Amino acid sequence: MLPKINGMEVCWRLRIKKHTPIIMLTAKGDITDKVNGLDIGADDYLTKPFEIEELLARIRVTLRRKSQAINQSKIIQVVDLKLELANGNRSMLSNSLYDSIKNNLEQKMQTILFLNRRGYSTFIMCRECGYTVKCKNCNISLTYHRPENKLKCHYCGYEENVVSVCPECGSKKIRYFGTGTQKLEQEINNLFPNASTIRMDVDTVTKKNSHEQILNKFKQENIDILIGTQMVVKGHHFPNVTLVGVIAADGSLNIDDYRANERTFQILTQVARKSWKRE
Repeated sequence: MLPKINGMEVCWRLRIKKHTPIIMLTAKGDITDKVNGLDIGADDYLTKPFEIEELLARIRVTLRRKSQAINQSKIIQVVDLKLELANGNRSMLSNSLYDSIKNNLEQKMQTILFLNRRGYSTFIMCRECGYTVKCKNCNISLTYHRPENKLKCHYCGYEENVVSVCPECGSKKIRYFGTGTQKLEQEINNLFPNASTIRMDVDTVTKKNSHEQILNKFKQENIDILIGTQMVVKGHHFPNVTLVGVIAADGSLNIDDYRANERTFQILTQVARKSWKRE
């Protein structure tokens, strides 16, 4: 017997947070104990005394089942959101991605959502005349950042206040278009209010050691969903991540770079591998 806690409770606590294979080794051989152990989350139940060969065989079987489950989850699915929009889905998430995130949360596994655009809205345009608010230095579309309520240039750092009237024609039909990580975080919090989420991009790692703190929180499995830009996919290993969703995967194909196709493939490959690695 364990001090202050029994094996059943240990199994139950582990299963709440993890899907690590569990084999219970116990002297309690009553059928009620066996059923309780399996019901609370044990993958197998072996009573004492036992032969080491049998234990090793049961370990191999349990690990084989786990490996098969992982292999079955290695599926890459590409969804055309234009078709889903035509069917009434106005979310940033496809129906299949929404269902996968929901299932992942129920299974106590972690999810990474990758969107390589920070901010809230990626450009601001007048619907009357087509004027787009641009940086005065770089002539690049300014990005709306909701927490600061500012328009920012991601190239030179120029900032200006939000506009409610078009500087070109005086119309009030100013609209915000495009999706950044801030908007994605807001939608995820609305869709999954009970899930713990965290965002990692240039805007959230400005303080000293903030980058490491975010990664450590996620590695310790205190966070269900990690939302971020390219910095979440490079050089990190998260054993409990079984789902990676890429939002607007084709967005980087349209950047002004002759290597856009190659870079997009490279990034998507890095992202996909995050849900495949296992220790």
